[in-house]
Amino acid sequence: MKITGFILPLGLLLTTSQTALAQSSTAAPQEGASSDIVVTARRTAENIQETPVSVVAFGADSLRQANIRDTQDLLVKTPGVFLAGSGGRENTNFSIRGQSKALAGNSAPGVISYFAEVPSPTVGSSIPTYDLSSVQVLKGPQGTLFGRNTTGGAILYYPTAPDYKLGGYAKASYGNYDAKLLEAAVNIPLTSDTLAIRVAGQIQKRDGWTKNIGIGGDPDDLNSRAIRGSILFEPSAAFRNTLIVDYYHNDAVGGASVLTDVLPGPNGLTATGTAKAALAQLALQRARGPRVINSDIDAFEKVERFGITNRTEFDLSDDITFINIFGYRRTKIDYYSSVDGLPTLIADGSGAIPAGLPVTIVGGRQTSDVRQISDEVQLKGSALGNRLDWLVGAFYLDSKPLGPSGTYIPVFTLPGITDARFNYSFYSEKSRALFGNVNYEIAEDLHVNLGVRHTWDKIEACVGGSLNNQPVVSPDECAEGAATIRNSSVNKTSSKALTWQLGIDWKASDAIFLYAITRRGYRAGGINSPTLAGRLAPFQSFAPEKVTDVEVGIRSDFTMGDVKLQFNASPFVGWYNNVQVPISGLNTQASCSTTVPGGTNPPKSPDGDCDASNDPSGGTLLVNAGKTRVAGLDLSTRIQPTSTLSFDAGATFLDLKSRSLTVPADLQSYLAALEVPFNLVAKTTVTAGMRWTLPVPPSLAETVFSLDYYHSSKVRSSDQVLPAYDLVNGRLDLNGVGGSKADISFFVRNLFDKKYLASSNVGSAALGIFSGFYGAPRTYGVEVRYRFGD
Repeated sequence: MKITGFILPLGLLLTTSQTALAQSSTAAPQEGASSDIVVTARRTAENIQETPVSVVAFGADSLRQANIRDTQDLLVKTPGVFLAGSGGRENTNFSIRGQSKALAGNSAPGVISYFAEVPSPTVGSSIPTYDLSSVQVLKGPQGTLFGRNTTGGAILYYPTAPDYKLGGYAKASYGNYDAKLLEAAVNIPLTSDTLAIRVAGQIQKRDGWTKNIGIGGDPDDLNSRAIRGSILFEPSAAFRNTLIVDYYHNDAVGGASVLTDVLPGPNGLTATGTAKAALAQLALQRARGPRVINSDIDAFEKVERFGITNRTEFDLSDDITFINIFGYRRTKIDYYSSVDGLPTLIADGSGAIPAGLPVTIVGGRQTSDVRQISDEVQLKGSALGNRLDWLVGAFYLDSKPLGPSGTYIPVFTLPGITDARFNYSFYSEKSRALFGNVNYEIAEDLHVNLGVRHTWDKIEACVGGSLNNQPVVSPDECAEGAATIRNSSVNKTSSKALTWQLGIDWKASDAIFLYAITRRGYRAGGINSPTLAGRLAPFQSFAPEKVTDVEVGIRSDFTMGDVKLQFNASPFVGWYNNVQVPISGLNTQASCSTTVPGGTNPPKSPDGDCDASNDPSGGTLLVNAGKTRVAGLDLSTRIQPTSTLSFDAGATFLDLKSRSLTVPADLQSYLAALEVPFNLVAKTTVTAGMRWTLPVPPSLAETVFSLDYYHSSKVRSSDQVLPAYDLVNGRLDLNGVGGSKADISFFVRNLFDKKYLASSNVGSAALGIFSGFYGAPRTYGVEVRYRFGD
């Protein structure tokens, strides 16, 4: 849960975009030279250098060499992507080309992650990265080919599929902070060419890298376990079915929210007489450094996910294939933390709270128990002598809460005297779509591509207040207005849109590939909660956000003597309308009065009634704020002077512009500037890496040294700005030690122990404090892997 607002060099140094292979859903992966990489960005296996879309891909070997162990680690290998953990580090929020999920409130994400081509739920969407065959990052609007509509991009995770070879691996790792990892996978062919299974699992445990001198355990820890089983069934050459069942559980303290600044008034701190105490705590925090906090909450982070994925492929003829992709996801999360990074303060009497009373500034808990079912049907084939490839299909998604869901956000409460109530927010969503895509060869090596999709979305929200601070009410009790819930209300909204893409690509020579594409993207509208009153009533729902973009690109591979070179560039521009923006700080202040002139005016009372019970949840309202333009350039390059040495680099540069602002005057006072804000966007990100196979006799081991660099410019998150930072990671792999199937690796991440804010938590000028999550310190360790079988 993110709490924002009131509570809450270029040239060759340009990612290893082409360092690896991404698995085709219908073909076995091949990993080799970057010009041979296969991706499935357009639902068909294509060479990455002949794919007319900006895509970054990692194969199994590259994921291991880059030491990518979780979703967060993708960041340092992928320019143009920002990743924030929303309240909990496993509740990922991707941002691509300025598009992400809103900092607060219930909005459709701008970027969606997929596991085995099934979209992940909006909340608790982090995906374990063990035993994966590939990860692909697609940039730009998606929807005519992949599941749900997005305006920013998609992240595709493909698990290693079963095959008909007996084999697998076992891996163990140990590092500082008592970090332990055990991982294994086994592939078993039950028959020679009909039935095979693969089972993989992972256990991770680590002490927290932040010490807590207050209440509760040390945060930034890890205590997770995961298992996945896959069955491949091919009774004939025309029929193929893959069933995947996976489970994940993590029970940890969670991320450390660190106090980073206390702002001068007027704000919530000055109004309550806690500003001096907060400033004193800020001085203590800065003296301790970011790796020691003082929490007033016994924090926890509990995540449980269960999933079933079934993919069926049936060749109806030599030219037509039927595909069905079914997904079931049950995701339960429960986060609770001292989001402000403060201990309990003592009021000094200079504000509304009497002197001597203890005050909790702001805490935060989010609970969610959601079931999601999705199904996608495709019919694809070829015609006109294989000059025309076509695909038509339908998509359906049904997401509904099964257990208590909502937030508990105590703001300026007096422990033992006053408390906040748990606020229930039960959101049910349904999405339906029909889509089609054709790719036609106009002439040799010249193709035109057209895709069209129509989507219908519905969302229903039942909200209400608990009788206490505990999440105990079911969705049915809310809908029925049971006595266990206060002021329950139901609101509904719907949206629909026609989206499309039109592109042309040309393989000009063996070395050069060119393309141009324009797309219309769409993000569904939604509902604000609870039922709003007064001047906020017109904002009960918000409309869809749409984007029209244009992207052109060049992919090139050539040699200069014995040196292999590769250079790719993709300039783009997108125009966004009805941009969905969170406006924060919409909380009734303690000094609000209906009898004092001006007492009900903003910001004391956002809706004018001085009633805190119908304020927007989390003090945040999602509104359609106007129009923006996002232009930029994706670059990547590779230089391979010898067969044993290669250099990769990549960069993304963004130019962000607010074209118009349509926020009503009553809400403009809550904006830091009179323009559409861009949150979670780094204007410049740069990656660079080298891979050197050392001159060590192969009989001893294939010895590979890797070094990776990442730079991010500053990032805005609500009222807070996260400073720019640089990271360096290193790794030494000894593969096939002594001619065996054993590998030994030594790794270090954040080599120079950079202290950097990875994301914000409370970023509120109105509240008066900033807090955030710091990135991981220097971590290092050793990894041993043994490969067995064919």
